[in-house]
Amino acid sequence: MNGVMIFITYLGNWQTIVGLGIVALVILWRLNKKREAGFFVVALISGEIIKELLKLLFHKERPDASLALIQESGYAFPSGHAFMSVIFYGMLCYFIYRARENKWQKIILLIATIILIFLIGYSRVYLGVHWISDVIAGWLIGGAMLAFFIVKLKNIKS
Repeated sequence: MNGVMIFITYLGNWQTIVGLGIVALVILWRLNKKREAGFFVVALISGEIIKELLKLLFHKERPDASLALIQESGYAFPSGHAFMSVIFYGMLCYFIYRARENKWQKIILLIATIILIFLIGYSRVYLGVHWISDVIAGWLIGGAMLAFFIVKLKNIKS
């Protein structure tokens, strides 16, 4: 199970998000979805800035590193993996959801995205690098930012 959790946590690493984000940007650009591409970039950059400001503001220490299955540095609150996975995978889900017409495809997409985001957050607690409160805060604040950007994007499109 440790290997599975390490793999899942890598799906929330900044390297994965940047790499997949570049692929997503190229696809959005080629589909002539420049407004969506712009919102995607702004959401990710502002999410990263807000996450780091919150970490500096709260200065919450991580759980005991000697008990962790992987090594992490920096402050714990909020969980950056939980925070950024909501924004990143949530925005991707939104873009794909809007492009699909089949109801069941939309339902499966939403469920898969929710499960992925949950597992990324869960992996952080499982691996011993975050408290559950860090992860829940990451999900909630990331969710608020995701909702903000989706509402703004919808209002501009109208």
